[in-house]
Amino acid sequence: MPSKLIYQINIRLSNGDHEAFLEIYERYSTLLYNFIKKYIQDQDTVADMVHDTFYNLWRSRERVKPEYPVKNYLYRIARNVVFKELKKQARTADALADLQRRETLRVAAAPTEQPAGIYNALYEQALAQLPPQRKRIFQLCREEGLSHKEIARFLEISPNTVKEHMSLAMKSMKDYLAREHDIVMKLLVLSVCMGV
Repeated sequence: MPSKLIYQINIRLSNGDHEAFLEIYERYSTLLYNFIKKYIQDQDTVADMVHDTFYNLWRSRERVKPEYPVKNYLYRIARNVVFKELKKQARTADALADLQRRETLRVAAAPTEQPAGIYNALYEQALAQLPPQRKRIFQLCREEGLSHKEIARFLEISPNTVKEHMSLAMKSMKDYLAREHDIVMKLLVLSVCMGV
């Protein structure tokens, strides 16, 4: 973008011009999506992060310097959003590992209890709420151990369709467990029953 246009659109943005903001969004949203997708695999999360990036740009629009390309601001904001998400995922992974360790110790200390039965019941409830095709794909992958390519060949669909169904299944099950049951129970069920 020529420097005169950069200057004009930055001035308009910093003055709160919604049209300028929409022009910037149209020009850079796909680029940011592809940039974030290099680090984060879940498409819904990536889309949310793109929106967060633009939201943060809008919130700090008064600090946009006229001569500084808005693309640079967007990439800096996106890098911060990615970093924050990766830290969150690391904390979640650490929490899962900690819960698994505690659960292993608890089961070892009280071998007569059978917590897996409770977790399996919750897992089955979460699985039952999935649409039939998604449920079948999830079971073939998680319970039968088939790869995405094997499932695609078996069901005569594309591997990308399998991947999309798996992503949506995981999200639906996590959302169901978070909505219907305690968050700690959600983490335990996912770690114990799905081998996360």
